Amino acid sequence: MNFKILIGIPPKNHVNLAMDEVDGLKNLGNNCETIIYTRNNSSLSVLNKLIGVISNAFELAKHLRQFQPDFLYLNSRFEPVGSTRDFITLIILKCFVRNSFKIGIKSHGSNFDIFKKKSIFYRKLVLPFLIKNVDIWWFLSQDEKLTIEKFNKVMFDKTFVTPNIIDRKRSLLSPLFLEKYNLPTDKFTFLFVGRMVKEKGVFNIIKSIPFFDKRDNCIFVFVGDGNEFNEIKLLAQQVNVEKYIRFLGYLPEAECDQFYANTDALVFPSHDEGFAMALFKSVACGMPIITTQIRAAKDYLKEPDNCLWVDGKSSISIGQALSKLYDNQEMRQTMQKNNKILGQIFSREIIMKEMENKIREVIQ
Repeated sequence: MNFKILIGIPPKNHVNLAMDEVDGLKNLGNNCETIIYTRNNSSLSVLNKLIGVISNAFELAKHLRQFQPDFLYLNSRFEPVGSTRDFITLIILKCFVRNSFKIGIKSHGSNFDIFKKKSIFYRKLVLPFLIKNVDIWWFLSQDEKLTIEKFNKVMFDKTFVTPNIIDRKRSLLSPLFLEKYNLPTDKFTFLFVGRMVKEKGVFNIIKSIPFFDKRDNCIFVFVGDGNEFNEIKLLAQQVNVEKYIRFLGYLPEAECDQFYANTDALVFPSHDEGFAMALFKSVACGMPIITTQIRAAKDYLKEPDNCLWVDGKSSISIGQALSKLYDNQEMRQTMQKNNKILGQIFSREIIMKEMENKIREVIQ
């Protein structure tokens, strides 16, 4: 038996990931439709954000009445803002949609301080309602699941861990790409992809370069933007490492993906991640990796088989790892081989079959 599934997807970020899941469920024989479901523009006022959430919820209710799915699958985040949006949305759906369906939420980020909030709104309304009415919670790491067990056993029993889909065919070695971005073939290229904010460890990458004695043989490519982008560029000037760095700013996902096959190693010392797409796209492309031992990273990666662990808040730790990785070609080759093998487990077929099995369990 196959199912009718309505899937809430983002309009901009990680659209490929969402559509990979849609295609995976369709390939298993399910009838799937999509609808935009996302966070509001952070620059909006609280009132305008609320109006946006309510408007989107009524659009979702309309689609549910027309399509009448067996299962509603929403991509969201488990933290105060995301959970408030989910709460308001599901309240409206319960009031205005009469057809029966099960609900699953996949969390692409979490902040478990929501369990500690003293506000009656969260303790008595938001969390109890969501825990009661959501049939499946998918999180991206075992660490998140174990944290949930400490706070709420009912939610823990509904919680499952799933990785994201990674399609390494989206990143191909290309001389034309190297030429387009003026990436030298006679230097070792370290790559960072992500938001330009302190939490991603970007500042400490910049600060680590003076501790890296082989820096003249390397370049550092930074892809992404963020609120602290200008501050990071200023730091590069202050520590006199501008000549080693290429700041490329925001690039569309399809363009960004090409860097994984056209650079030599990933440096990703983030302080807090669920399942970092930049990290696991690098794994699938067989890149050597420097990263921090957090959440999904520690679920799948081992040192030195797949990566070198660093303290993302220590520039000295990152600088030492840069030297160790650069100086050890045999280690890099081992990482490349192991990571290509590991990357195979993030295929669309494997992941979506596991997720469909959970959907089947709650519907039947």
